[in-house]
Amino acid sequence: MSSHLMETPLVTALQLVNTALASLQQPTPGQGSTNDAIVNLKLASSLLSNLDPYLDSMSSNGPPGLQALIDETESHDWKAAYEGKKISFQVHPGWSAGGYEGSFIAMVARSIKAKRVLEVGMFTGTTTLCVADALPADGKLVTLEIDSYFKDLTLPFFQKAGVASRIDVRIGSALDSIKHMAQANEEPFDLIFIDADKTGYHDYYETILSAGLLRQGGVLLVDNTLYKGVPFTPDLENADPETVKQLQLNLSNGLALRSFNKHVAQDSRVDASILPVRDGVTWIMHRTDSNKNADT
Repeated sequence: MSSHLMETPLVTALQLVNTALASLQQPTPGQGSTNDAIVNLKLASSLLSNLDPYLDSMSSNGPPGLQALIDETESHDWKAAYEGKKISFQVHPGWSAGGYEGSFIAMVARSIKAKRVLEVGMFTGTTTLCVADALPADGKLVTLEIDSYFKDLTLPFFQKAGVASRIDVRIGSALDSIKHMAQANEEPFDLIFIDADKTGYHDYYETILSAGLLRQGGVLLVDNTLYKGVPFTPDLENADPETVKQLQLNLSNGLALRSFNKHVAQDSRVDASILPVRDGVTWIMHRTDSNKNADT
């Protein structure tokens, strides 16, 4: 449980916004109150606008070859790929985890000395490249993706970065691939990262845990668990259509993630913490016997 006296950049922005709202909601706000409110709102906007660029600039840049892959992700003609039926769904460059989050996942892999990693959802492979670079020479990263187009697109970048031999891209339904791994009694993974279709998270999570694909002491990371604020801001569900469009909200994704977060929080098999990394990353581990006993 957190203190209500937290000190974070978001709390600072919230205080500025609340001060501005209080000024504007006065029965007869004067010009001075309105000007003060505008100043505070601009400060809040500046604070929020500068946060992610600051995180990027003060963090490691990631491995060689990463920036070229990020650039390709941003400039690629995804519309043509979809209309040409080369990919089965419309995509957005913003889906890429990017260098900051990719480097974070790689640091987790390095810190737990991971040798076997499973990635559910590769897209253009920015996280894939970062994590593969962090693995030992005999490490292996199995990544699951629905369309072979992404495998063909990313392979030259993996080869140029010198990590292609550590990456095993498996094409097809991610859930079917996970079930096949379980049936084949594949060795458990040290690190698993889920960043795929949000409505599928529950089934991925349950299949992975029930099949024993996450080793004891291993780490399961799940992306986008704060999805644009929808999981913890019910009012966004009732926003007018124009606001939903402007914010590029997929309410189905947000509601699925709200349900998923609640499911994980109530799961006695694991301990979990949601980290405010980009759009939210949940860190999940098997509970130890001592933790289980403490709850009984």
